[in-house]
Amino acid sequence: MALMSRPTVTEHPKGEMQVKFKAFIERITWYSMGIVNIRADVDHQDRVMADAIGSGTACTWKGHGLILTAEHVIGDAEPEDLAFLLRVDDAVNWEGLGKPEKVVPRVKLPIETIIRDKKDDLAAIVLNSKLLTGSQMQFCELPGQLMRRRTLRRKGSLILHGFPRDRQFAISERKISNAVINYLAARPIILPATIAAPPAKALSSHYDPDRDVLVNYEPRELGMKPHGFSGAAVWCERLGHSGPIWTASPMLFGVQTRAYMTSKLLQLVGAPTIRKFLEKAF
Repeated sequence: MALMSRPTVTEHPKGEMQVKFKAFIERITWYSMGIVNIRADVDHQDRVMADAIGSGTACTWKGHGLILTAEHVIGDAEPEDLAFLLRVDDAVNWEGLGKPEKVVPRVKLPIETIIRDKKDDLAAIVLNSKLLTGSQMQFCELPGQLMRRRTLRRKGSLILHGFPRDRQFAISERKISNAVINYLAARPIILPATIAAPPAKALSSHYDPDRDVLVNYEPRELGMKPHGFSGAAVWCERLGHSGPIWTASPMLFGVQTRAYMTSKLLQLVGAPTIRKFLEKAF
């Protein structure tokens, strides 16, 4: 009598979607990181300093290694004012409920220079690749993984991987001279988003319909605010795949720069503007 084999998860369309989704998330988490602007949250009156954390993406462009983010995440920070939160493990802990969380220290990376565009709210933190060794990160290869348009050919979710402030918490406090320094930890969050139509009323002078894309802000965790997602890459999946074997191939669709809480919308700088920024910078 022949024995019937147990079907694997990939033999069912829904199971196959789950496997592909996890592979997609694994890939973008290698590119994603938290950016700590050490001097951003300083209360001079009360002499208190705390970490301010935004999001960024490790990329390459014409042989340069860089971290792409929103300009307002780093502001006027100098290289010595910035530190980074890299991924914790070699794989996402999909079964991790109930297990103690790992806390990894922020790290310094060898920064050569910082290129800013305040008008379009973009920044490139250029790294010295010769001094970059042993870091828990991979680089998204641009322009190969950069979209050419601000639209999608088919309906579906975009994905953000960022460090919202609602999921940050204090882990230590230290006194230096007459000042208090608070150190924060951050939990990265996956946020699906769908493209939204512009609202009937004008949003703000910061929104440029020829540059930006609006997406619906619908977090799975009720009440979670978007602050901290600023600078995060917004990803979509490449439509065409070469070869018979599917592999995760995220495409960079935009960078998140602004939130409109009344309208529950996020604003993204689209890929064409990112391309122009990088072409001008290098």
